Amino acid sequence: MRTFGKPRAFLAGSSVVAAACWAAWAFGQATDHLQQCLGVGKLGADVLIRECTAAVQSGGHTLPVLYLTRAAAYADKGDYERALADYDEAVKLAPHTALAFALRGEVHAKRRDYDSAIADYERAIELEPNLASAFSNRGLAWASKGEFRLAIADYTKAIQLDPNLPVAFNNRGTAHDARGEPEAAIADYGEAIRLDPKYVIAHDNRANAHLNRREYDRAVADFTAALQVQGSDRVALRGRCWAHTLTGHLPAAVADCNQLLRLQPGDASALNMRGFAHLKAGQIDKAIADFDAVLRSDPKNVGSLYGRGLARLKKHEAVQGNADIAAAKAIKPDVEQELAGYGIQ
Repeated sequence: MRTFGKPRAFLAGSSVVAAACWAAWAFGQATDHLQQCLGVGKLGADVLIRECTAAVQSGGHTLPVLYLTRAAAYADKGDYERALADYDEAVKLAPHTALAFALRGEVHAKRRDYDSAIADYERAIELEPNLASAFSNRGLAWASKGEFRLAIADYTKAIQLDPNLPVAFNNRGTAHDARGEPEAAIADYGEAIRLDPKYVIAHDNRANAHLNRREYDRAVADFTAALQVQGSDRVALRGRCWAHTLTGHLPAAVADCNQLLRLQPGDASALNMRGFAHLKAGQIDKAIADFDAVLRSDPKNVGSLYGRGLARLKKHEAVQGNADIAAAKAIKPDVEQELAGYGIQ
């Protein structure tokens, strides 16, 4: 599973931080509320909302930064409707400022209103053609609409403007991956990792690309690198468990799936993978127990039906085993060929 990087922030640090250039508008006679509202990076979202609201209500300060700061605080809290209302006010007050459009575009994207996000990013780019983050974020919006060719074009432009933008390389990699271009994807993930060796998402994405190409050692290396940065990375634990299962490193596979199940109890994919690891290790009863656990909540889970069928056949329970396998094939006719390709039969 490919993972997009987060949109490139238009403001340094926390998303509630207002651009420093706007602070000059506050002048020396700013009220306490205005000074608190402009307390860049020092206050939490709730306090910023309160102080910015008081500054707006006090009158005399129709500064776009008040609305920009409060909007970002609302967005941090997930209150996108209020965030949009404040960004609308900022746009009215500063209609020629790329920042206001770019930030409003981020909120549209968070609401999955990608057409509105793209329109705002386009306006931001018109006003500031060298704004790399606007191209990068518009690329993410295009990708979210499945327009991967347009996404790649925007990511490429962002990289041309700012070659030190790991999120643009990672996200361009996901777009290449989606277009069936694994070599280009792996190259982009690698550049993202070179720029930021602790970029967990890029490690996970490159690992999954290697996994899809059955380059298991490379996949394990990347998943391991991700886990060294973030030990609770469930994507890496899931992927490494499967890679270990396929390569016959079965105790390591079980250990990874056990850790994943500690983080996410009852996770069907972890139980399935652990079941196959137990099956390959000849621990048939443990395999059946894992498959049973999945099927209790999801009776039509193809992997568990087929895996339990194989396990039952190994226990010489032919009737039950064949019934499970037949049920799995009825749902997914090529399940036998798919799993046999992974050495599970």
